[in-house]
Amino acid sequence: MLNQIAEQQLRKAGWYPGRKVDISDQIEFWESHGYQTFDAAVKFMEEFGKLHIVNKYIFTLMNSYHEERHTTYVTEILEFYDEYDERDKFEFNLCGLTKEKILPVIKFDGGAYDFIGESGVFYCGAGLIAENSEIFWNEQYSEDYGVALPWNEIGTGKPRERFVSKKVREYL
Repeated sequence: MLNQIAEQQLRKAGWYPGRKVDISDQIEFWESHGYQTFDAAVKFMEEFGKLHIVNKYIFTLMNSYHEERHTTYVTEILEFYDEYDERDKFEFNLCGLTKEKILPVIKFDGGAYDFIGESGVFYCGAGLIAENSEIFWNEQYSEDYGVALPWNEIGTGKPRERFVSKKVREYL
């Protein structure tokens, strides 16, 4: 279940419970760029794809306004992701770092990308970041979230560490 703030922020972007949008154009775009789609990615994108997410909040420590923009439009994600050189693509995704196929599903401000794996887990450049989509979104909007489990520790049985960091006074 999504936490209250995650649900609120996603609703502002156009998400709603039970959402299922047509992503055939997004699948076609992935495949035209050489990616193979899989069920977990399709399911995630049908519910959360084609969103422009804008998070506006007051940061507690500096009492200052912040704004973050994210997208789940595959066409926009790959527009920038495809500009990476081959070494960066190797480090971020496919060639041996995971034992499963992964697809880029969200682009954050500043060019950070998150990926979904065939098993429905989420990865970033540092490793495993969420065990499912609920955890993925809830940790985006929580003071208490997990840090990435490094690539070399995935599959060892070691859990992600809990971390307290983002001090948001109020989401606007």
